[in-house]
Amino acid sequence: MTEKETVEQFEQEYLSKILGFCYQKVSIREDAEDLASEIALEVWKAIYAKKEILNLNAFVWSVSNHTFFNWLRSKKYGSTVYLTELFASTDNTEENLILKEQENLLHREIAMLAENYRQATVLYYFEEKCCDEIATILGKSVGTVKWWLHDSRKSIEKGLNTMREYGEKSYNPGTLFMSCQGLPGADNEPMSCAKRKLPQNILLAAYNEPLTVEQLCIELGTTAPYIEDEVKNLVANQIMREVSRGKYQTDFVILPGSNTSISHKIYNACFPGYYNELMGFLEQHKTLLSSSSFNTANFTWNRLLWVYIHIITDLASSKFKHEVFKTVSYPDIPTRPNGGKWIALGYNNGWFSDHNESQQDWKEYIPFDGPVHKTNKEFAQGYFHYWSGLDSNVFFDIPNGVFALCRDIIKGVLSVDELTDEHKYLFSIAVEKKLFIKESDEFKQNYYFVERKCWALLEELAYEFYTQVEKYFNTAYKIVLDEYMKTIPKHLFWQMGNFLSNHLGTFVTCSLYEGVKSGMLSKQDENNKTWLSLFASEE
Repeated sequence: MTEKETVEQFEQEYLSKILGFCYQKVSIREDAEDLASEIALEVWKAIYAKKEILNLNAFVWSVSNHTFFNWLRSKKYGSTVYLTELFASTDNTEENLILKEQENLLHREIAMLAENYRQATVLYYFEEKCCDEIATILGKSVGTVKWWLHDSRKSIEKGLNTMREYGEKSYNPGTLFMSCQGLPGADNEPMSCAKRKLPQNILLAAYNEPLTVEQLCIELGTTAPYIEDEVKNLVANQIMREVSRGKYQTDFVILPGSNTSISHKIYNACFPGYYNELMGFLEQHKTLLSSSSFNTANFTWNRLLWVYIHIITDLASSKFKHEVFKTVSYPDIPTRPNGGKWIALGYNNGWFSDHNESQQDWKEYIPFDGPVHKTNKEFAQGYFHYWSGLDSNVFFDIPNGVFALCRDIIKGVLSVDELTDEHKYLFSIAVEKKLFIKESDEFKQNYYFVERKCWALLEELAYEFYTQVEKYFNTAYKIVLDEYMKTIPKHLFWQMGNFLSNHLGTFVTCSLYEGVKSGMLSKQDENNKTWLSLFASEE
């Protein structure tokens, strides 16, 4: 191999490994990067000095350890997890430092072994059990134990002579936010399964391709006993699956949190065309939609537009979702081990993290799409905007029964003056949340509600409107698929439509943005900023 080829191989294959090695040894990031630079410099000097290098991997490993030991001796205080202990000793010769490092490497390699191999190795070498005793303890044959010990020795020997390339997640872990479609489990699965960094990063690491426990150990810089325990739990809760013997893969869609770029692409491709068609359609039906049957709150037309933009767009896009995106309907969503019926969804590093700061007005109208709140025949859905200071969690702050009580008051089934104590408590929540507001000693409805028969008419109107704007949804569909088809593993395509179709919510966002920009929508105030786009109906 020529000098140039050796340099290229070193730079391509070993620079990242050296950095990972240093991050594992040194807890201070700047020190680790300085140490990595020293190691790389020593290797480059040896190559350019035409030193005979028969095995580049072994040579880099040797230089890394030698440079690290020299770095240790130059320190007056601890910078690694065991450095303080080393320098507290009265005998700090290089031989002792090397011995200590070799012990740490041995412990590392044993910790990387799969469970059966690790147990057999610990029992044999550390607890001094014979093969017969180990076979009895592990419930396996003596031959199997000997086979495990043989393979363990080979694996440890190989590992001791290898520079481990720890993954980025060992020093720069990601963050995974969990959500789901359907009904969560008894302990709020799947969200409760990935609250900690370790399971989050296992799921992120094994998303694109299946990994073994050992590969996960290397990627996360964590030993096998802890990885195994988490993997078993994730598999048991059905958010990870064993693809083949000993290989595991994440079993739900993870979308990048930085996804507002898709909203911008849809906006540029479909607006103001879609908005103009929508406003024209709503204007055609203004008399009907403003009538008392549809407008029980007696809102002005520009206040009603906040809701009708949402409802008509949502119903039209839902028709497209089921016909083209092929979403999984609720009856077909899997029933889960702990009583839930859900499809999980993950967002890598949060939501909407790539706002274009040059478009401050646009940024204000990226929505949080409110969840459907259904209990005791209640139905409510809404969009929540950054300027409101609230997000969709506001639904979960409202006790079950509040929307049902409000419905009965609006329909005249109940009178505010004749409420029971239980009803008074629920109504006080409605007033606190400004679903009703008090004006001139009277309580006034402050959100949009529509009865079942009127809801059916709204659906008919939305499906009529759909024939006009299907072309825009198809354009958006292509944009979304182009963005994600290459990033979602094939085994998850069956559930892909449920979450990629969420991007059609951008049509609501963009239309509200256009409406505010053109002055067609009412201005938000303290009484209206929360529920502007909320609608509630009967099932």
